[in-house]
Amino acid sequence: MPSDPQPASPGNPSRQDTIATLGAGLFTNGVWDMLSVIVPLYGVAVGMNAAEIGLIVAARSVLPAALSIHGGILMDELGTRRVLIWVAAASTALPLLYPLTGWFTVLALLQLLLGLASGLGMAASQTWCVQTSLGDTAMLARYSVATRIGTFIGPIVAGALWDYSGAWAAFACVAVCGAGAVWSTAYGVHGKTNATPPPVLRVLLPRWAPHKEALMLALIPPVAFILVASLLRNSSGAIQSSLFVVYLNGIGMSGTLIGLLVAIAEISGVAGSLVAARMERRMGAYTLIIVSIMVTLTCIAATPLIAHLLAVLIGACVLRGLMQGMSQPLMYAILGSEISGNRHGASVGLRNAVVRLGSIITPAVMGVVAERFGIEASFYVIGALFMLITMGLAVGFRGMQRKPDSA
Repeated sequence: MPSDPQPASPGNPSRQDTIATLGAGLFTNGVWDMLSVIVPLYGVAVGMNAAEIGLIVAARSVLPAALSIHGGILMDELGTRRVLIWVAAASTALPLLYPLTGWFTVLALLQLLLGLASGLGMAASQTWCVQTSLGDTAMLARYSVATRIGTFIGPIVAGALWDYSGAWAAFACVAVCGAGAVWSTAYGVHGKTNATPPPVLRVLLPRWAPHKEALMLALIPPVAFILVASLLRNSSGAIQSSLFVVYLNGIGMSGTLIGLLVAIAEISGVAGSLVAARMERRMGAYTLIIVSIMVTLTCIAATPLIAHLLAVLIGACVLRGLMQGMSQPLMYAILGSEISGNRHGASVGLRNAVVRLGSIITPAVMGVVAERFGIEASFYVIGALFMLITMGLAVGFRGMQRKPDSA
């Protein structure tokens, strides 16, 4: 690994570590969103119905939901960068196995394994940035911008390769993105480490004591707010990566155009992230997060109403991306400022466990609703349900606000 000529400290990372953490965020999030486009398209291509595709999409969040807390504990005990390079290597190899099969069971297994690797990859890159920034909204906004660039480029490239070169090229591109995460992790020189790390085989096995400590973090009111808000915020992404793609494909849109729409939503998040710190000072982090969730839910739930009006659909994607981009650094900032440094991995793991649980429930339930009442109705039902929960969150946590001196 290259040497680092510049001094670095937590909250003031060197230029080399800044590049490395931003690169890790770009590539790990790129892997996730590329799969969000091409896996549903692959499911359609091999003849699966809406319910099966919903289950396939949901499968990749099963192990992250179950093991995200354990993954965060591993980051705290073994070092974030060490865990990140392991899961990034898996994200490089596993995508190449998808085009070899069209069987539901095998694809579900691949989704389980790659879902764990790519989900922990995103969590590890988030943790690495939180550890180096110590809750600084501006630094976290730059990280959010990097992730948005990855999720902008990835779906476009994956969708275009799907249309013009087929499944092999599309999944190979995902593998290349995973390799980029490996390079970024190796390029960095600092990160959370233990002077005397425990034996790897011992800490790989889940233990109740550290899990209990991680779960107890949910009793901290700001952390509880972030957990529920994260589930709600991610619901629009879960819809986008499942029946949003299927619905648009069903009305005749190409993979390239679908990938472009997903990418537009993601790149719009860059602008949202850049103004997050300014908007936080005006509205407060908690209020801004609630507003962002409500806008994103409205935009995604209205898809069947506006899908045939391309300009309006693009506008909805832009607005949804702006709100998503604005809320992301605020959530990381609240976690970074409320949790001590030796528990950052556990806190991010806890948040991601909740997010992935939502990614299991949302597409699976939406697929069942679509089979029974039609795909259009599924957008309205899920949108209304999550909107009611968001209103409940706003009422339950009214009056909370992030202290100005931690902004």
